Amino acid sequence: MVVGRRASRMVVVAVALGALIGGCTDARPPVASPAPTGSPTTTPTPMSSAAPPSTPDPATPPTRPAAMAEPSAEGAAAAAGYFMSLYAYANATGELSEWDTMSAPGCTFCAGVREDVESRRTAGLRNIGEVHVRSAAGTEVDAGRWYSARLHVVIGESEDVKDDGSIVEVHPPEDHEIDVVMTWTDASWIVDEVGPASGPTT
Repeated sequence: MVVGRRASRMVVVAVALGALIGGCTDARPPVASPAPTGSPTTTPTPMSSAAPPSTPDPATPPTRPAAMAEPSAEGAAAAAGYFMSLYAYANATGELSEWDTMSAPGCTFCAGVREDVESRRTAGLRNIGEVHVRSAAGTEVDAGRWYSARLHVVIGESEDVKDDGSIVEVHPPEDHEIDVVMTWTDASWIVDEVGPASGPTT
């Protein structure tokens, strides 16, 4: 969770996310536009039911919420929250298999996180810090296919730590409203992009 890199990446991702939201193609729909068959369905999702719990031990693999099993606004909120739990887990452990499983090939944010994790791993470092999903609301864009979720995410103070336990650098906490664009395919969630919230925030 390197703050300088992350801030720069968020600007790049904002452009990519804007392309997804503002332009309709066969591959990805505009997140803010209604589905052809009706208006998007937005479901505010309490932490207790769909979004995963915060990660007091980021080195422990997060548990998939049951709500992720269905293509719905609630499922999208749960999947987005789970993905952010994987963010903390990947940074703390260097384990990227589940992160990669949920990441679309063209996801700029997903690839950037992978690059940061691998760079630290090569340097013999891990980044230890908690991620708290304060709220999550899913939106159905095209039933059974395309969804988005608005998350309020708080990233606690984190530390770059060597294998011997010594601390190399401390990063300050961050507070973000983010949008997560997702596709439901083959009975699973794929994250197409993550970026700063594109409209009014909670």
